[in-house]
Amino acid sequence: MEKNAEFHIKRVKNRLEKGHSVLHQLGNVTTYDIENVEPDMEQTTLPPPLPDDRFYVATDERDPDALRIFSEAGGVFLTELLEMEEIRAFGWPLMLTDVRALVEQSLLAHSAYFYGSQSSSFAGRVANLRAARGADRRTALLD
Repeated sequence: MEKNAEFHIKRVKNRLEKGHSVLHQLGNVTTYDIENVEPDMEQTTLPPPLPDDRFYVATDERDPDALRIFSEAGGVFLTELLEMEEIRAFGWPLMLTDVRALVEQSLLAHSAYFYGSQSSSFAGRVANLRAARGADRRTALLD
């Protein structure tokens, strides 16, 4: 979305700061307008992430310098979250982009706040999963 990794991560962190503010002021859960969806009240019982907490990054970026910039800014990648037992349990399919995307989308569907690109089908699927589980619509931003 930005010209280089430094600008991109600044944009992401700016959106996450706004998300942090949203989470602190959440109050009543306002779901998406979907029939029979019950609000996910867990959102109101868990404390929001702290301002300096690390944050999950789902990306198809492969440039080692860009990935280093994301990591140094606080980004966490799937490879850092998986234990060897989980990698063995999933096996080689976890290395395939499509399977990995499903795991990441499920993870992000349950995150406190989600930010993604509105032109991304990956981000659109995350937003749909969040809506279906009753997440507050203010806890996701696609731009």
